[in-house]
Amino acid sequence: MVKKYLIAFAVICLMAAFAVNVYAGAKPKDEAEAKHEYVGAKKCSICHKKDNTYPSWLETKHAKAWDNLTEEQQKDESCVGCHSTGTTANGKFLGGVQCEACHGPGSDYWKKKIMEDRELAIKNGLLIPDEKTCLGCHKENLPEECKSKEKFDYEKMKATGIHALKAEAEAKTEKGK
Repeated sequence: MVKKYLIAFAVICLMAAFAVNVYAGAKPKDEAEAKHEYVGAKKCSICHKKDNTYPSWLETKHAKAWDNLTEEQQKDESCVGCHSTGTTANGKFLGGVQCEACHGPGSDYWKKKIMEDRELAIKNGLLIPDEKTCLGCHKENLPEECKSKEKFDYEKMKATGIHALKAEAEAKTEKGK
């Protein structure tokens, strides 16, 4: 009888030890999420030159946003946040509103194998920009010298584009055949 209790006690202890081990290995939600790093638009261009996304972006105000600041503004944190993208893991400064300023840091999604699967890319940090993304910088309470001549209109901006959209590039390719 004592032997049965000892075996049951040992089994319970093993289960408790296993449960404690599993619990100790679990990370809090915010710690478990990957810290995505910026890689820069040149990485995006590897695939997005072909569909005209990268070349068309190079012609936009977003691509030239950093260069349009004065030296003084380039030192002003209130300007830097919207006129640059960030810094790569190895410390390279990314001037201008590059791909990742809107689509999120790309270290975990930029590779073709991941980008071919939209859900996998999103799971790995790809953001699909929306009006809220744009309003992070295109907001009402900007200093007067930073405001656009026109009030920001998301639908109009979306229609004119930040870069050529894939569908547009495919349509142009079809016309050229």
